[in-house]
Amino acid sequence: MSEMFSGRTYLITGAARGIGRELVKQLVTDGANVYYTYYQDQEHVESLREELSEYREQLDGVEQDARDPEGAKRVVDLALARFGKIDGLVNNAGYKLDRSFVMMQDEDWADQMNINLNSVYYYSRAVAYYMIRQKYGRIICMGAVSGALIAGPYQVAYGASKSGLVGFTKSLAYELARFNITVNMVTGGMIDTEGMKFPREIREVWAEHIPLRRLGNPQETASLVKYLLTPMSDYITGQNFVIDGGMTLLGFTNIEKMLPTYYKGSTNLGKSLVT
Repeated sequence: MSEMFSGRTYLITGAARGIGRELVKQLVTDGANVYYTYYQDQEHVESLREELSEYREQLDGVEQDARDPEGAKRVVDLALARFGKIDGLVNNAGYKLDRSFVMMQDEDWADQMNINLNSVYYYSRAVAYYMIRQKYGRIICMGAVSGALIAGPYQVAYGASKSGLVGFTKSLAYELARFNITVNMVTGGMIDTEGMKFPREIREVWAEHIPLRRLGNPQETASLVKYLLTPMSDYITGQNFVIDGGMTLLGFTNIEKMLPTYYKGSTNLGKSLVT
């Protein structure tokens, strides 16, 4: 148990799998209370609860669609009712849509904006009211290299939604700084989670083109997020921390050229869940 987290309470969205799940595990075992959300992923949530059964007094959560603006206020109220305070919010809910721009439907575009960008606005606004009164808080946004740092194939909507978080983070950080609330962003590269819907051989090709010659893992990504929740990061706000093994140092290699057979004719790729 870490004294830095003992008695602290954090709200994490999209915590059933991947980085969100790992962050829940790290925070709870370090002594924090965690309230989490998930959506249509009961199996993974049950396994998380079972894995952390000895910490049940520190852990609670609810199923909630992150796209629902009223739902964000409900979740914040539930977390406050359960644990009495919220010291930090991690906006982790999101998904990636691979679809060519010319095949994009209006509902596809709207859905990417609603869950990847609008949900961050909903939850950050809901928790900011409380944090301002508390005169303390941490807000973390989870970004992606696609859009803001590199061009991902068939990811116009995804890239636009994640890029929007950069401006959101900087502007909100400036506005909330006088209330002792920090706002930062963690941008991941190729992080190897169960939500990455690509065969192992494709991941191996990606790894060969990353300077550190491997994909990232949820443990090290969650650890970076966790650092930004500690008092050691008190003087950091409005920043974007990139954890990508160096893949964006040279702009990365053109993914379509790396995998021509896979991307040939891929004009209507489907959704890849990442939460």
